[in-house]
Amino acid sequence: MTTPWEADNDLAEQENLFPEYLEMVIQYGFATMFVVAFPVAPLFALINNIVEIRLDAKKYTELLKRPIPINCMSIGIWYGILDYMASIAIVTNAFVIAFTSDFISQTLWKYDHDNSLSTYVEGHLSTFEGAILNSTGSWVNDTCKYWDYRLKHGETSLYWWKLKAVQFIFVVVFEHFVFTVVRLIDLLIPDIPEKLEALIHLEDSFAREMMKEVIEVDLEKLEEVRNRVKVKKRQRQKYE
Repeated sequence: MTTPWEADNDLAEQENLFPEYLEMVIQYGFATMFVVAFPVAPLFALINNIVEIRLDAKKYTELLKRPIPINCMSIGIWYGILDYMASIAIVTNAFVIAFTSDFISQTLWKYDHDNSLSTYVEGHLSTFEGAILNSTGSWVNDTCKYWDYRLKHGETSLYWWKLKAVQFIFVVVFEHFVFTVVRLIDLLIPDIPEKLEALIHLEDSFAREMMKEVIEVDLEKLEEVRNRVKVKKRQRQKYE
Protein backbone atom coordinates (compact mmCIF):
# COMPACT_ATOMS: atom_id res chain seq x y z
CA MET A 1 0.00 0.00 0.00
CA THR A 2 1.47 3.33 -1.07
CA THR A 3 1.39 6.34 1.23
CA PRO A 4 -0.19 9.64 0.10
CA TRP A 5 3.19 11.35 -0.23
CA GLU A 6 4.50 8.49 -2.37
CA ALA A 7 1.45 8.75 -4.62
CA ASP A 8 1.95 12.53 -4.88
CA ASN A 9 5.54 11.98 -5.96
CA ASP A 10 4.33 10.12 -9.07
CA LEU A 11 2.08 12.98 -10.22
CA ALA A 12 2.99 15.38 -13.02
CA GLU A 13 4.75 18.62 -12.16
CA GLN A 14 3.29 22.07 -12.70
CA GLU A 15 5.91 23.93 -14.73
CA ASN A 16 4.53 27.49 -14.59
CA LEU A 17 1.31 29.49 -14.51
CA PHE A 18 1.79 31.19 -17.88
CA PRO A 19 -1.01 29.20 -19.63
CA GLU A 20 -3.42 29.96 -16.78
CA TYR A 21 -2.71 33.70 -16.92
CA LEU A 22 -2.85 33.71 -20.72
CA GLU A 23 -6.25 32.01 -20.71
CA MET A 24 -7.71 34.59 -18.32
CA VAL A 25 -6.23 37.52 -20.27
CA ILE A 26 -7.64 36.26 -23.58
CA GLN A 27 -11.05 35.76 -21.98
CA TYR A 28 -10.89 39.26 -20.47
CA GLY A 29 -10.03 40.71 -23.87
CA PHE A 30 -12.97 39.11 -25.67
CA ALA A 31 -15.38 39.96 -22.83
CA THR A 32 -14.43 43.65 -22.78
CA MET A 33 -13.44 44.58 -26.32
CA PHE A 34 -16.64 43.29 -27.94
CA VAL A 35 -19.12 43.58 -25.07
CA VAL A 36 -21.28 46.01 -27.09
CA ALA A 37 -21.70 43.44 -29.86
CA PHE A 38 -22.47 40.62 -27.37
CA PRO A 39 -23.61 42.11 -24.02
CA VAL A 40 -24.01 38.73 -22.25
CA ALA A 41 -20.33 37.83 -22.81
CA PRO A 42 -19.31 38.92 -19.26
CA LEU A 43 -22.06 36.69 -17.83
CA PHE A 44 -20.78 33.67 -19.74
CA ALA A 45 -17.23 34.55 -18.67
CA LEU A 46 -18.35 34.60 -15.03
CA ILE A 47 -20.05 31.20 -15.34
CA ASN A 48 -16.96 29.80 -17.03
CA ASN A 49 -14.70 31.11 -14.26
CA ILE A 50 -16.91 29.64 -11.52
CA VAL A 51 -16.72 26.22 -13.16
CA GLU A 52 -13.00 26.55 -13.88
CA ILE A 53 -12.23 27.37 -10.24
CA ARG A 54 -13.52 23.92 -9.22
CA LEU A 55 -11.75 22.20 -12.12
CA ASP A 56 -8.45 23.89 -11.29
CA ALA A 57 -8.89 22.98 -7.64
CA LYS A 58 -9.22 19.31 -8.58
CA LYS A 59 -6.25 19.59 -10.96
CA TYR A 60 -3.92 21.17 -8.40
CA THR A 61 -4.95 18.91 -5.51
CA GLU A 62 -5.30 15.52 -7.23
CA LEU A 63 -3.61 15.55 -10.65
CA LEU A 64 -0.46 17.63 -10.13
CA LYS A 65 2.29 17.80 -7.58
CA ARG A 66 1.94 20.40 -4.90
CA PRO A 67 3.62 23.56 -6.23
CA ILE A 68 6.33 25.32 -4.27
CA PRO A 69 4.86 28.57 -2.86
CA ILE A 70 6.63 31.82 -3.74
CA ASN A 71 5.84 35.23 -2.24
CA CYS A 72 4.69 37.78 -4.84
CA MET A 73 3.64 41.40 -4.40
CA SER A 74 1.32 41.35 -7.44
CA ILE A 75 0.61 39.50 -10.69
CA GLY A 76 3.54 41.29 -12.31
CA ILE A 77 3.47 42.30 -15.96
CA TRP A 78 -0.01 40.81 -16.40
CA TYR A 79 -1.47 43.79 -14.52
CA GLY A 80 -0.04 46.18 -17.11
CA ILE A 81 -1.37 44.00 -19.94
CA LEU A 82 -4.87 44.01 -18.45
CA ASP A 83 -4.70 47.78 -17.98
CA TYR A 84 -3.74 48.33 -21.63
CA MET A 85 -6.46 45.93 -22.78
CA ALA A 86 -9.06 47.85 -20.77
CA SER A 87 -7.98 51.08 -22.49
CA ILE A 88 -8.13 49.43 -25.92
CA ALA A 89 -11.58 48.02 -25.07
CA ILE A 90 -12.94 51.54 -24.52
CA VAL A 91 -11.80 52.61 -28.00
CA THR A 92 -13.03 49.45 -29.76
CA ASN A 93 -16.47 49.70 -28.13
CA ALA A 94 -16.71 53.34 -29.17
CA PHE A 95 -16.00 52.38 -32.80
CA VAL A 96 -18.45 49.46 -32.63
CA ILE A 97 -21.23 51.74 -31.38
CA ALA A 98 -20.45 54.47 -33.92
CA PHE A 99 -19.78 52.48 -37.10
CA THR A 100 -21.56 49.12 -36.83
CA SER A 101 -24.87 50.18 -35.29
CA ASP A 102 -27.61 52.57 -36.37
CA PHE A 103 -27.44 54.56 -33.14
CA ILE A 104 -25.54 57.55 -34.56
CA SER A 105 -27.33 57.57 -37.91
CA GLN A 106 -30.76 57.41 -36.29
CA THR A 107 -29.85 60.10 -33.77
CA LEU A 108 -28.55 62.39 -36.53
CA TRP A 109 -31.65 61.76 -38.69
CA LYS A 110 -33.97 62.57 -35.78
CA TYR A 111 -32.01 65.75 -35.14
CA ASP A 112 -32.39 66.86 -38.77
CA HIS A 113 -36.06 65.80 -39.15
CA ASP A 114 -37.90 67.09 -36.09
CA ASN A 115 -37.20 64.03 -33.92
CA SER A 116 -38.94 61.67 -36.36
CA LEU A 117 -37.80 58.42 -37.99
CA SER A 118 -40.74 58.06 -40.37
CA THR A 119 -38.56 58.79 -43.44
CA TYR A 120 -35.38 57.17 -42.07
CA VAL A 121 -35.38 54.06 -44.30
CA GLU A 122 -36.37 55.93 -47.45
CA GLY A 123 -33.77 58.62 -46.79
CA HIS A 124 -30.97 56.05 -46.52
CA LEU A 125 -31.75 54.33 -49.84
CA SER A 126 -29.75 55.43 -52.86
CA THR A 127 -31.19 55.11 -56.38
CA PHE A 128 -29.56 53.45 -59.39
CA GLU A 129 -30.96 53.97 -62.86
CA GLY A 130 -29.62 52.03 -65.82
CA ALA A 131 -29.38 48.64 -67.52
CA ILE A 132 -30.02 45.73 -65.13
CA LEU A 133 -29.77 42.00 -65.89
CA ASN A 134 -33.15 40.49 -65.01
CA SER A 135 -34.08 36.90 -64.16
CA THR A 136 -34.54 35.93 -67.82
CA GLY A 137 -30.97 36.93 -68.71
CA SER A 138 -31.82 40.02 -70.73
CA TRP A 139 -30.78 43.63 -70.05
CA VAL A 140 -33.53 46.10 -69.26
CA ASN A 141 -33.53 49.71 -68.14
CA ASP A 142 -34.81 49.83 -64.59
CA THR A 143 -34.46 51.61 -61.29
CA CYS A 144 -33.32 49.93 -58.05
CA LYS A 145 -32.63 51.17 -54.55
CA TYR A 146 -29.81 50.09 -52.22
CA TRP A 147 -28.65 51.06 -48.74
CA ASP A 148 -26.00 53.74 -49.19
CA TYR A 149 -25.48 57.49 -49.19
CA ARG A 150 -24.91 58.24 -52.88
CA LEU A 151 -26.41 60.49 -55.53
CA LYS A 152 -27.84 59.30 -58.85
CA HIS A 153 -24.47 59.30 -60.61
CA GLY A 154 -22.68 57.45 -57.77
CA GLU A 155 -21.11 60.44 -56.03
CA THR A 156 -20.96 60.37 -52.25
CA SER A 157 -23.69 62.55 -50.78
CA LEU A 158 -23.07 65.40 -48.35
CA TYR A 159 -25.05 63.52 -45.68
CA TRP A 160 -22.44 60.69 -45.79
CA TRP A 161 -19.64 63.10 -44.90
CA LYS A 162 -21.78 64.66 -42.20
CA LEU A 163 -22.53 61.22 -40.73
CA LYS A 164 -18.85 60.19 -40.72
CA ALA A 165 -17.89 63.43 -39.02
CA VAL A 166 -20.52 62.88 -36.30
CA GLN A 167 -19.38 59.27 -35.84
CA PHE A 168 -15.74 60.29 -35.31
CA ILE A 169 -16.82 63.06 -32.94
CA PHE A 170 -18.84 60.50 -30.96
CA VAL A 171 -15.81 58.19 -30.72
CA VAL A 172 -13.62 61.00 -29.34
CA VAL A 173 -16.26 62.24 -26.87
CA PHE A 174 -17.20 58.72 -25.74
CA GLU A 175 -13.64 57.56 -25.07
CA HIS A 176 -12.70 60.78 -23.27
CA PHE A 177 -15.82 60.54 -21.10
CA VAL A 178 -15.20 56.89 -20.19
CA PHE A 179 -11.48 57.49 -19.54
CA THR A 180 -12.39 60.38 -17.24
CA VAL A 181 -14.89 58.26 -15.31
CA VAL A 182 -12.35 55.43 -14.97
CA ARG A 183 -9.65 57.78 -13.65
CA LEU A 184 -12.10 59.34 -11.18
CA ILE A 185 -13.01 55.87 -9.90
CA ASP A 186 -9.29 55.08 -9.52
CA LEU A 187 -8.84 58.25 -7.47
CA LEU A 188 -11.96 57.83 -5.31
CA ILE A 189 -11.62 54.09 -4.60
CA PRO A 190 -8.24 53.09 -3.11
CA ASP A 191 -6.52 49.93 -4.31
CA ILE A 192 -6.14 48.78 -0.68
CA PRO A 193 -9.07 49.27 1.76
CA GLU A 194 -8.35 51.52 4.73
CA LYS A 195 -8.86 48.73 7.29
CA LEU A 196 -6.49 46.42 5.44
CA GLU A 197 -3.89 49.17 5.07
CA ALA A 198 -4.14 49.89 8.80
CA LEU A 199 -3.65 46.19 9.57
CA ILE A 200 -0.62 46.07 7.27
CA HIS A 201 0.96 49.06 9.02
CA LEU A 202 0.16 47.49 12.40
CA GLU A 203 1.84 44.23 11.42
CA ASP A 204 4.85 46.14 10.11
CA SER A 205 5.18 48.01 13.41
CA PHE A 206 4.89 44.74 15.35
CA ALA A 207 7.56 43.20 13.14
CA ARG A 208 9.89 46.16 13.69
CA GLU A 209 9.37 46.02 17.44
CA MET A 210 10.09 42.29 17.51
CA MET A 211 13.24 42.76 15.44
CA LYS A 212 14.32 45.54 17.78
CA GLU A 213 13.81 43.30 20.80
CA VAL A 214 15.74 40.47 19.15
CA ILE A 215 18.60 42.85 18.32
CA GLU A 216 18.65 44.19 21.88
CA VAL A 217 18.74 40.68 23.31
CA ASP A 218 21.54 39.73 20.92
CA LEU A 219 23.50 42.84 21.90
CA GLU A 220 23.09 42.00 25.60
CA LYS A 221 24.29 38.45 24.97
CA LEU A 222 27.21 39.75 22.93
CA GLU A 223 28.16 42.10 25.76
CA GLU A 224 28.03 39.23 28.24
CA VAL A 225 30.28 37.14 26.03
CA ARG A 226 32.73 40.01 25.73
CA ASN A 227 32.81 40.42 29.50
CA ARG A 228 33.48 36.71 29.97
CA VAL A 229 36.30 36.85 27.46
CA LYS A 230 37.83 39.80 29.29
CA VAL A 231 37.59 37.96 32.61
CA LYS A 232 39.29 34.88 31.18
CA LYS A 233 42.06 37.01 29.68
CA ARG A 234 42.70 38.62 33.08
CA GLN A 235 42.86 35.22 34.76
CA ARG A 236 45.39 33.96 32.22
CA GLN A 237 47.52 37.08 32.71
CA LYS A 238 47.68 36.41 36.45
CA TYR A 239 49.00 32.87 35.93
CA GLU A 240 51.50 34.04 33.38
